[in-house]
Amino acid sequence: RKHAEPIGHECGPSVSLLKTLAKERNVWIVGGSVPELSDDKVYNTSPIINSDGVLVEKHRKVHLFDIDVPGKIRFFESETLTGGDSATVTPLTEEHALGVAICYDVRFPELAITMRKKGASIL
Repeated sequence: RKHAEPIGHECGPSVSLLKTLAKERNVWIVGGSVPELSDDKVYNTSPIINSDGVLVEKHRKVHLFDIDVPGKIRFFESETLTGGDSATVTPLTEEHALGVAICYDVRFPELAITMRKKGASIL
């Protein structure tokens, strides 16, 4: 929560920097992961910024990673983060759209299938 920032109409320092770099270098940037603060919740978020430096979409990590191996490791993202609830697809060109996933999301084929059904040609 301490390092989380807004990602939307107002953006914090991380996304502001990515927007500037995208515009200066005339490239698209998928910047992940950035802790996003929204409605008093923290999300693990990848902002998608076009070559004009405009935030065109963001993906909130859907599948949070929780593990508890007694005597070895205990790590629960769900104790600090809120999971997203959608498959993110954003158009890149007339022919291609980008589907975005963060870390543990890639282990769930249903998310990729949903992105493909929504028109993603690049994952």
